[in-house]
Amino acid sequence: MGYSEQMLEVFPHNWTFDNGYMHPGDKPGLGIEFDEKLAAKYPYEPAYLPVARLEDGTLWNW
Repeated sequence: MGYSEQMLEVFPHNWTFDNGYMHPGDKPGLGIEFDEKLAAKYPYEPAYLPVARLEDGTLWNW
């Protein structure tokens, strides 16, 4: 699947793909885990998001 190695490290998973089907694994719950210590290695870097705002903060022409 199209996820980076860093993403798969931070969010370990138990699901697999086989013959075009996704198998959720055998662990209970939603299957979402998060490694906070490992995630700290990848700090958030703000990206440019083109937002059109007027002087009063109103969002327009989106």
